[in-house]
Formats: sequence, structure tokens, C-alpha cells
Amino acid sequence: MAKQLLSGKLTSKGQLTIPVELRTLLNIKEGDRLAFVLDESDQIIEVQPKIKKSIRGVMGALKTTSSIDVDEAIKLAIIERAKEVAGDLNESENE
Repeated sequence: MAKQLLSGKLTSKGQLTIPVELRTLLNIKEGDRLAFVLDESDQIIEVQPKIKKSIRGVMGALKTTSSIDVDEAIKLAIIERAKEVAGDLNESENE
């Protein structure tokens, strides 16, 4: 089965216009990044959308000795930051 040849246009700034058919096929949107896979002779053999990673998406990648969960860690970080901001405000009022 023959594949359809799709082409885009490269601007003077190095930006590439990707045809809508290809954007739809790859499910890519504005701001998404693409990875270009090259072979040994530096020819592009594959283009892959790069998946955006979130904190929750990489959970478990690092080993931990703590039993605290992510939601609890976020709450603690917010509380600590609030204490720092409150301390800074008190210092500026006392000056």
C-alpha cells in the first residue's frame, strides 16, 4: 500500500508548517514538540510527538524512602511557602 506524500514549508526562521492531515494523524497541537529520529547516515526515519510530562506522570521514576504521597507533599510545600511569605511581610512591616 502506497503512502501519501505530505509536505510542509520551512520559513527563514527555521519554523516548519506541518500539514493539517499530519497534525491530525499524529494528534499534535500548537506548542507540542516533535522528536526527529535519524539513522546512521543522518536521514530522518521517524518523527514522533514528544509527550509532555507532569509530576504525576513521572511518579515512581525515583526511589524514595518516604511514605508521604504526592498530594500531601504538595500541601506541605504550599504551607511552607506561605510561612516564608508571611515572614517576609512581617519583616517589611517592622522596618
